[in-house]
Amino acid sequence: MSIQNVAEQLEMNHVGMGIRKVAQIVVPGDFTDGGGADGTLNLDKKIPAGSFVLGSKVTVKTAFDGTTPVLSIGTAGDADEYSGNTTHTVSAVARNLVKAAFISADAGLVAEPSDISVKLTLSESGDFGLITAGEMLVEIFYLSTNLELTDYQPTEVNLTG
Repeated sequence: MSIQNVAEQLEMNHVGMGIRKVAQIVVPGDFTDGGGADGTLNLDKKIPAGSFVLGSKVTVKTAFDGTTPVLSIGTAGDADEYSGNTTHTVSAVARNLVKAAFISADAGLVAEPSDISVKLTLSESGDFGLITAGEMLVEIFYLSTNLELTDYQPTEVNLTG
């Protein structure tokens, strides 16, 4: 049985929920330079309404240059919500840079009320333009309450660096 079949069977069970992800391979040129320390990028795929975000994982295939490049993962309203209210250091090749999503002390996991864009903020002390090289896979994991059977997302195998 393939991984796709296992995922489909999990989602078609009596609960109908499965762990899904939004994933994208990114390089410095994908980001919009904000003119200061930050470059931003909205990932191509959105997290669907009714999903519970669990956290994020970053795999750095090629280290990002500059002095101290770091990555925040979140939304337009909260830049580091999906990277545990902190950042991932991307200045060295690394696997399994994992952060749990920020969970409200009084509410636990909260369902996303509408489809939500994932916003990446790549920062370099002083000037984002100093970052010219690097490649990473960014994954945001969520518990889906929607059936998503025909979804393709990249994995570490797709990294070329």
